[in-house]
Amino acid sequence: MPFSGYHVEFGTADYVVLGMMSFASMAIGISFAFWGKGQGTQADYLLGGRQFKALPVCLSLFASFISAISLIGVPVEVYTYGSMYIYNLIGVIISNIVALFTVVPMMYPLRLTSVYEYLNMRFDSKIVQLFGAAFGVTSTLSYMTLALLSPALALETAVGIPLWLSIILVGAVGTLYTTVGGMKSVIWTDVFQTGIIFAGTFIVIIKGTMTVGGFERVWETNKNSGRIVLDEISFDPRIRHTVWNLIFGNALYWMGHHFSQTSVQRLVSTRSIQDAKKVYMFSILLMIVVNIMLLVTGLVLVSFIYEVGCDPLAAGYIKNRNQLLPYFVIHVLSFLPGLPGLYIATIFSAAMSTFSSGINALAANVARDFIPRYLHRKSEFAKTTITKLLVCFFGIISTGLSYLLKDFEGPVLQIGITIIGATSGPLFGLFLLSGLFPQANCVGTLIGFATALVFSYWQAIGSTLFGFSTDALPMGPTDQCIGGNDSSITVSSVFNFTATYNDKDSFEYTTPIVFGNEQEKDLSILSNRDFSMYDVSYVWIPLTGVFLTVTVGLITSIIANQFSSKVARPKAKFLFPFSRQIWYSERDVVDTEIFNNNIQVLETSKAL
Repeated sequence: MPFSGYHVEFGTADYVVLGMMSFASMAIGISFAFWGKGQGTQADYLLGGRQFKALPVCLSLFASFISAISLIGVPVEVYTYGSMYIYNLIGVIISNIVALFTVVPMMYPLRLTSVYEYLNMRFDSKIVQLFGAAFGVTSTLSYMTLALLSPALALETAVGIPLWLSIILVGAVGTLYTTVGGMKSVIWTDVFQTGIIFAGTFIVIIKGTMTVGGFERVWETNKNSGRIVLDEISFDPRIRHTVWNLIFGNALYWMGHHFSQTSVQRLVSTRSIQDAKKVYMFSILLMIVVNIMLLVTGLVLVSFIYEVGCDPLAAGYIKNRNQLLPYFVIHVLSFLPGLPGLYIATIFSAAMSTFSSGINALAANVARDFIPRYLHRKSEFAKTTITKLLVCFFGIISTGLSYLLKDFEGPVLQIGITIIGATSGPLFGLFLLSGLFPQANCVGTLIGFATALVFSYWQAIGSTLFGFSTDALPMGPTDQCIGGNDSSITVSSVFNFTATYNDKDSFEYTTPIVFGNEQEKDLSILSNRDFSMYDVSYVWIPLTGVFLTVTVGLITSIIANQFSSKVARPKAKFLFPFSRQIWYSERDVVDTEIFNNNIQVLETSKAL
C-alpha cells in the first residue's frame, strides 16, 4: 500500500482503542492505590510498603526505561544509520550483571528511599547528598521531558492533534494516577503498559513483514540499501557507532540508570534482597527481546519504504525522521480499524510509564533530600499529602518543559543520550568512587564530581554545536510518491503542506520541511581533520564523566587526607562487596554480612 495519494485517517475505532488504554491506565492506577494497606505512611506511598515481588517491579523498571524515545528512536536509527546499534544490547546485559554485584548488595540493605541518602551515609555530609540530588533531578527531568515529547510528535503525525494538546493529555493522565496512587499505581500500571508495548510492537512487525513479502525480503532490501552494518570495529573515538563504543559506552550509560533514583527506588520496594536480584536477572531477558524487536521494526520500516517506492521523508510528507515510524504504522495497520490506535497507544504507554516513574522519583528526591527537616515533625498524613503535591507539581513542570521543546528536531535517540549522558556519567562516577575506594572523602569527591560535570556539559554542548556529523544513509525512493510521470503535480495532505514536482526533480514547499542535518559530512573527512573533543562520539560522553569523577576525586581525596589530622574511614557496608574484601579486615566484612543478613531476615518476616 503506497504512501502516495493514500489518505489514512485516524478513525473512530482508533480513538476508542486509545481512549480505552488511557482509561484503563487511570483505573488500574487509582484502584491499586487503595489495594492492601493503602497509603498510611510516606513509605507506603513512595515504596509501596516494600512488599513487591520481583516480576511486577522488573516489568515496571523495563517500561520506565524502554520509553517512547526508544520505541521511536531505535527504528529511526536503523533507517538513518543502519543496524550497528544492536551491539547496545551487549552493553545492557553487562550493566545488568554488574548491577547484581554492586547496586543490589550495597544499596538494598541500607533501606533507602532516595538513592542520594547513601551519599550522606557514606561521607557523613549533607553537601554531597544535596549536590548529587540536584543534578540527579536535572537528569531525571531531562529524560522524562524528552519521553513525553516523543508521543506528542507521533500523535501530531498520525492523528493531527495539535502538539500542545497531546502533550497535555499524556501529562495529565500520568500525573493523575501517580499523584493519587504513588508507587503502587506506578508499578501496576507499568505492568499493564508493558503488555501494550509488546503487543503493539509485535503486531507491527508481523503485519509489516507480511506486507513486504516475508523476512527474507526484509533482510535482502536492507542489505542492498546499506542498512545491514555490523562490522565497524575501528578504535577511532570519533566514529559515531563502533562495536566498542556501543558495548562499553552504553554499558556505562545503563549503569548510570541503575544508580538512578528511578531504579533504586524500585529496587528497595521489593520484599527481599533475593527479589531485588531477580529484578535484574529478569530484566536481561526482557531487554534482549525488546532490543531485537525494535531492530526488526526498523528493518521492516526500511523494507516497506523501498517496496512501495515512496520515502515519506524524502517526499516531504513528514517534517523530520522522528515522525517516520508512526507514519509508517498507520499505513501498514490501516487494514483493520483500531490497530493504528493500538500502536499509538503503545507509544503513549511507553511515554506515560517513563513520565509517571519520573515524577514519583522527583517527589521522593525532594521529600528525602531537600526538605526532610521540614517534614520531620509532620504527621504521616501531612508527609504523604505534601509528597503527593510534589508529584503533581513535577507533573505540571515536566509537561510545560515538553511544550517548550515542541519545535524539537534531530535524531531523538542521539540527542536524548547526549543530554542525559552529560549528567548521568558524572553521577555514576560519584557512586562508583564512593563504593570502590574508602580513601575518597567529601572534599575530593565534590571536586571530582564538579570537574566531570563541567567537562561533560562542555563536551556535550560543543559536540552538538561544532562537532562532526556522520552522513546519514541515502533516503529511499520517491518515484511512486506523486502519481506516475506527470511533469507537474500538486499534492495536498493532512500535514498541511503543498509540494510541487517539476522537470528538474526538485521540490518547493510552502512550509519548511527538514530533510536532515545540513552539517552532515562524509566520514572520510575525519582522516584529514584535526582531533577535537567535539568530534568524539556521543556514546563516549558518559565515559568521560565517570573517568574524571573517579580519577580527580580519588587523587584529590588522597592529597586532602595527607593534610588532615583525622581521616574518617567509612564503614564496610558502604562499599561494594568485592571492595570490602580488598580494603577491610575479615572481621569488618563478617560484621557487614551479619548486618545484611539481619536486614534480610527482617524483610522476610514482614513479607510473611
